[in-house]
Amino acid sequence: MACIVALGWVIQRRGLLAGSALPRGAARSGAAAGSDSGAGARHVLATLSFTICAPALMFSTLAATDLAHVVSRGAAVTWITTAALALVSAAVARWVLRLSAGPVAVTTLAAVYVNGGNIGIPLAVYLFDDALAVVPTLLFQLLVLAPLALAVLDRSASATGTPRTAARSGWTSVVRVPLAAVRNPITVGTLAGLLVAVVSELTGLRLPEVALLPFDLIGAAAPPLGLLTFGMTLAVPMPALTSQAPASEPSPGSEDARSPWWAGRDRLLVRAVVTLAVLVRNVLHPLAAWGVGAAMGLDGPALTLVVTMAALPTAVNVTTYATRYGVFDGVAARATVWTTALCVPVLVAVGALGG
Repeated sequence: MACIVALGWVIQRRGLLAGSALPRGAARSGAAAGSDSGAGARHVLATLSFTICAPALMFSTLAATDLAHVVSRGAAVTWITTAALALVSAAVARWVLRLSAGPVAVTTLAAVYVNGGNIGIPLAVYLFDDALAVVPTLLFQLLVLAPLALAVLDRSASATGTPRTAARSGWTSVVRVPLAAVRNPITVGTLAGLLVAVVSELTGLRLPEVALLPFDLIGAAAPPLGLLTFGMTLAVPMPALTSQAPASEPSPGSEDARSPWWAGRDRLLVRAVVTLAVLVRNVLHPLAAWGVGAAMGLDGPALTLVVTMAALPTAVNVTTYATRYGVFDGVAARATVWTTALCVPVLVAVGALGG
């Protein structure tokens, strides 16, 4: 795995798929943010993995599995710890950082919405020989976290008159928000596989292996593509901050009418949000998963698996959602880069301690 990630870093750093190498020091300098010469190649690989290979892998794996493996104590640990940390992150963002609804939603996603597709699936396959390991994480964030966050962002954008959403009716938003999560390719592959598994459980009929063979062949490309993309991401220059929507919208006459402590110091706010995301993603979530998992009787590989999934970095989808609504997009991108870079030593430590 480390060799594949390193190869991705070299490909991006040397510009092997773009024809030119990154300038020396570009990966560490925000000034060189415009020098991402391999962006097109990285985007193609990530899109291929995310929209075709990973959904095929999830479908073929779930379609041939026993549902008892999906609903387990490990899944319960994932759901409990993710929900608890999402509430804590939202509370800190709202009452400590004093952010308004939209930025609170993006900050919360940056802290708990993980890269289960491009990084989680390869880790699950290579470390545990089980793509199902990432299913509880994917289901919770794609069917619970994403719809809730999109609903908050949509409502916030409508309330503040954001041009993209202000003209939409309430009924349109109610329909659009769930569909935005369901249209995710990995969600489609996961739900389709679950549907086949449920039908098989009820009827006793199974899809023949020859029907799943094309999905197996295509899905086998998802783990290496995901790791290559991960390595390429580590060599990308730090994204520049873009103009953000107002982070704080106090109501006149309320307690929040006072200026927030970071007023006039936007970079301090950026550091605070990124630090919160890094703290939750790279420290608190793995520790919480270990503590709750041990308390619920998990040990050995089962506990290591849960902690590994909890140590995944922030998903690129968070930046996509933030960009879509024009809220904290630069902040979300920085949180993704930092948590991705820092997850490497965390995952190595988890693997070493878990044996």
